[in-house]
Amino acid sequence: MEKISATRSLRIYGYILGLICVAGTIIFGATKAIGNLWFGYLGNCVMFLGVLFAILHYNHIHHNQVPAKASFAMGVRTTILATTIYAAFLLIFYLVAGRNNDNALQDNNAQYEGFWGFFFGNALFVNVFVGLVAAMLGAYVFKRNQKTDQVKES
Repeated sequence: MEKISATRSLRIYGYILGLICVAGTIIFGATKAIGNLWFGYLGNCVMFLGVLFAILHYNHIHHNQVPAKASFAMGVRTTILATTIYAAFLLIFYLVAGRNNDNALQDNNAQYEGFWGFFFGNALFVNVFVGLVAAMLGAYVFKRNQKTDQVKES
């Protein structure tokens, strides 16, 4: 069985996270349920868990011998890749179907009212923030053989 390099796993996890967010956007956009509040929580949860899983796998590839700084950098790169894929698709989706979405199944939610606020606020800022928190948490929690600093007793 072929061993997956750390760089390749970074791209794989970034693409998978981005595609999950894209699939959610298509599904919820087609049903006009994208305005529901829980959709944002679902996407943020996918980003958080995906980055944690990517860091866990990265540490496993390197036999848990990587420093926390390298694990954090892996999480940041995964977050940036997934957020870039999602943001690019969201812009394309808005330009193609967002302005005239009469084919949707439900009509009880506002369409893309305030799209740019949603785009910069949720798609970029919140996803990057959640990814950074997951990267920081994952880098320091999933590190095996953690060593604490010596406590100075006065």
